[in-house]
Amino acid sequence: MKPRMFVEKGVLMISLIVSIAASNAPAFSQASAIAPVQTPSISPTQATSAQKLVAPTPEECLVRVRSFEPTLMRLKDTCKSTISAIIADPVAYEKTLPAIDKVIADKDSKNFRNYGGLSEAFYYAGDKAKGKELFSKFEASAVNVLGAEDTFPGLVKGDIGLLFFFENNYADAEEYIVDALKKVEPHLTAANSNNVLSSFMCLALIYDKTGNKEKSLEYAKKAVDLAIRQRQAPLK
Repeated sequence: MKPRMFVEKGVLMISLIVSIAASNAPAFSQASAIAPVQTPSISPTQATSAQKLVAPTPEECLVRVRSFEPTLMRLKDTCKSTISAIIADPVAYEKTLPAIDKVIADKDSKNFRNYGGLSEAFYYAGDKAKGKELFSKFEASAVNVLGAEDTFPGLVKGDIGLLFFFENNYADAEEYIVDALKKVEPHLTAANSNNVLSSFMCLALIYDKTGNKEKSLEYAKKAVDLAIRQRQAPLK
């Protein structure tokens, strides 16, 4: 099997393709492999003009995010099937790549990104031990190979955190998603805004379930504010 997907797409990302400001899903996130998903609207309060969306209160935002949880959870199978369609056999795919230590030593950015995506494939295929092994090497060398400003490692880490969220493993989900946001949110673009949006929503729900009301409200508000921003002033 010739390695191609991560070279062509740049990264296998699992953006949820959701919008809590519009009834139709916005455009793909960076190199997403998942087709746009029709999702129920969690529209913020609107003024008479569609161009003048009024931000709800944090409490109202949390109500909207809570209502969206069933849709988020249903996307677990979509994510898994999408990865399986791209990499049916992660073990076989790895054999088509140079050894990861050589990739790191050579600063081979293309195959390094392939390994980042492959780590996700192992996680979503159920082999978390192998996924963690590859991701740990990937993450440890990311700055050296890709540079400090590259958001790719954050996008990969966010996707893994999303899997933990699907599995109700809130401790690991929080750790991974919070760290992913530190890498991606400062470099917010149209390409990664859906990743950031889904991360905000997951954290709002995690903190809601674990009793941290202050943080739950904070991230729910950030999610709805970002959705409104996507509609009013599209990111570049």
